[in-house]
Amino acid sequence: MVRTPSIDSTIHKDAVEQGIFKELGPLIDQYGPNLKKRIPETAWNSPRVQKDGKIYGIPVLVGTANDRIGLIRQDWLDKLGLKQPETIDDWLNYFEQVKVQDVNGNGDPNDEYGYTMFEGVGWSSMFFGTFGVDPGTWHLQDGKLVPDMISPKMKEAIAFYKMLYEKGYVNRDLFTKKEADFRADIYNGKSGSFAAAVYQYTPDFSAANAPKKFVNEPDKVKISMIAPPAGPRGERGLGAVSDGIYFVWVIPESVKNPEEIIKYLDWAWSAPEADKFFAYGIEGSNYTETGGEIKYDVSAPVNADKNAFQMFQLSINPREIGFNNDLVLKTLPESEKIIAGYKLSADIAFPHDSLYMPPLVTFQNNPEISTWGTMFVEMFSKIMTGNQPIDAFDKFVADWHKRGGDKAIEEATQWYDSFHK
Repeated sequence: MVRTPSIDSTIHKDAVEQGIFKELGPLIDQYGPNLKKRIPETAWNSPRVQKDGKIYGIPVLVGTANDRIGLIRQDWLDKLGLKQPETIDDWLNYFEQVKVQDVNGNGDPNDEYGYTMFEGVGWSSMFFGTFGVDPGTWHLQDGKLVPDMISPKMKEAIAFYKMLYEKGYVNRDLFTKKEADFRADIYNGKSGSFAAAVYQYTPDFSAANAPKKFVNEPDKVKISMIAPPAGPRGERGLGAVSDGIYFVWVIPESVKNPEEIIKYLDWAWSAPEADKFFAYGIEGSNYTETGGEIKYDVSAPVNADKNAFQMFQLSINPREIGFNNDLVLKTLPESEKIIAGYKLSADIAFPHDSLYMPPLVTFQNNPEISTWGTMFVEMFSKIMTGNQPIDAFDKFVADWHKRGGDKAIEEATQWYDSFHK
């Protein structure tokens, strides 16, 4: 079997049409019933896997449909006597208290701010979904697929971010510093909250935001995973709903015994011994089991020194990115908290109508007008920092249409109508 991003990847243009990849649907029905049971329908419906109703690829999963989450300084909330914020007003009250109180205890009440924003804005999306938009997604309006970045709701969201900046609730240097500097601010106790991925909390992996990373009294730092607030219309979300696919397996038509591959993948997705193997490795070497209890230590020399956990959970795992597997998560410190974080991130995945949409030719020819393109980011930064009024958004929308936006909407709508037909 061959690994590819998608059955229609430009790496092997027209491979399906030329009969290079074997149609797998009948083989899966006969030899791989557990593949359909364990792999979500969202993945099977992806054009990365099927064409004209026929399956040519087998998805390998990211492990979660969405991993974006909010992280907040729970110890600061406790110190301020506040509950975890749920509404916009709750968040704004927290930000104000962080601004005026010396919550990090260093004697300077002016060096803390409520929310960290990062350069490029992409990891600063905590409050877009509160207003029912995401700069990277599209929604159907009056029969046309329209990008959220030109929606009137986006103007509301930008006005909210502008207010955060004006009140000093976010880091004022977000457009000039690099990520390493923002991380330093977080670790030095200057930030009250920030958007992240659930795995960035996981202590034994990248641990980008684990409490042990903090400089001052890390044993007292408490971080909670949290959802963004619901907005004026009850909307919320962080991280767009995706097909959940990491990459795709294809089987060349020239393979003589493709059913053996399907049987192997069916075993990998269903057998209890396969679950343990791709989570922990080899019993007696990487882990032990006594009376049904698994003892697995990712920091043990046999695992850590040889990167064994990456070998079994990622490199030779034909199913998924195993770091997100529940069996793996259960062995980690604070496992219940991490598993709950993944469930929360799935719950707040932002719904949209552009799921499965391929890259637009219009955007390839005019990348500046693409979602998260330079036109949007420049407009957002200038309005947020006060260099332009909020009504500059209207001029951005008009310019976007003139510079190819109408063509992008036409192309996206044609795809939507064709795909959903």
